[in-house]
Amino acid sequence: MNLGLLSLILLVAAIIIGFTRSVNVGILCIGFSMILSIIYNDTITASQVVSGFGTSLFVQMVGVTYLFAIIQENGTLELMARKLVNLVPARAIPIVMFLIGMALSAAGPGSIPCLAIIPVIAIPISLSAGINPIMVSIIGDMGAMAGRMSPLTPESAVVSSLMEEQGLASSTVPIMVCTFVTTVITAILVYIYYKGWHVEKAISVSDKEKLPAFTWQQWLSLVGLVLMAFGVLILSWNVGLTGFLIGTILVIVGGGNEKKAITHIPWNVILMVMGVGMLMNVVSLSGGIDLMVSSMEAIMGPKNAAPIMAILAGVMSFFSSGLGVVFPTLVPICGSLATSIGADGVYLVTMVVIGGTIAGYTPISTTGALIMAGVAQQKDADTHFPQNKLFVELFAVSIINLLVLAIMAVLNVYSLIL
Repeated sequence: MNLGLLSLILLVAAIIIGFTRSVNVGILCIGFSMILSIIYNDTITASQVVSGFGTSLFVQMVGVTYLFAIIQENGTLELMARKLVNLVPARAIPIVMFLIGMALSAAGPGSIPCLAIIPVIAIPISLSAGINPIMVSIIGDMGAMAGRMSPLTPESAVVSSLMEEQGLASSTVPIMVCTFVTTVITAILVYIYYKGWHVEKAISVSDKEKLPAFTWQQWLSLVGLVLMAFGVLILSWNVGLTGFLIGTILVIVGGGNEKKAITHIPWNVILMVMGVGMLMNVVSLSGGIDLMVSSMEAIMGPKNAAPIMAILAGVMSFFSSGLGVVFPTLVPICGSLATSIGADGVYLVTMVVIGGTIAGYTPISTTGALIMAGVAQQKDADTHFPQNKLFVELFAVSIINLLVLAIMAVLNVYSLIL
């Protein structure tokens, strides 16, 4: 059997077995990757399998969760969340997080650093307010995605350059507006699915009056959070390395407990993400993604090109970076494809950008992985937010987002904006 096809089959099998047998999907994927390297040793070697371990993502996840484990252990997150909840009605928190995410992203850094920061802020705030932290994290990240095509962002620079090379109108403002409309609709659907209007508990006036002042360790932790946000968003520091640095400083000055922090890092989630990424690397190297792409391109026509490109970009974004993989791969073919089938090139680019953006909630993407890691650090997470269930829910969010995009593309809604 073709290696690309077999690797895709094994990926699906790993997910199914993981859910039905309560086994870590990532560890299954590592095992399947080794089997493939043994059977097809002339095509895929063990070193190539190991190269699929996402070192950058690993550092990012461990660094961020290490820092926030320290800050959570010294009580900073809980107290900060409770104080912030006093300022905003619980039911308004999802809207506020969406707007914060969009403003931060559109201001210049783009969505990538914002996606790393928003969940770790949204989760403790949501838990203190009595609303679903998964919902708020997803909606906050949707806000970051809504602002990623602002003319100030690196994403806009990449897409604009690729469009210019094809002779297409290179302004990304209309694409940003289309993305905003899509994310608002999908955010509303997420709000409805999680029953965002339901508040489990509310902080009374007497509770507000009894909130203690921050200790010096907590003030130092807050300074660390501000420094991290400034460094990542303004100075383009690596979020994982920044987390390690600030966390280490807090430990040295007595603001945190290193041993407790290390034990609170969600290693099971990290193994899941890393393992699936290794098998996906085999899928990519063996032509499995190309197999999916070619099968979809074969059925394209002027009427269905837009939804197909949206779905194609979204499926690729399930397993890879929109900015690093999806945009550079698909945007360059939009111009020639549009000419050959009689479609609008800018419309196709818009579908690629939105599809490669809103489908990034799968647990094996950075966005989904960080949400899972953040939730896993909370008290009684295994009971209230089972990892396998969350894994499925995040995949479902990505798929529903893609369906919304495809339906809007079929109805030609975006032509009203472009």
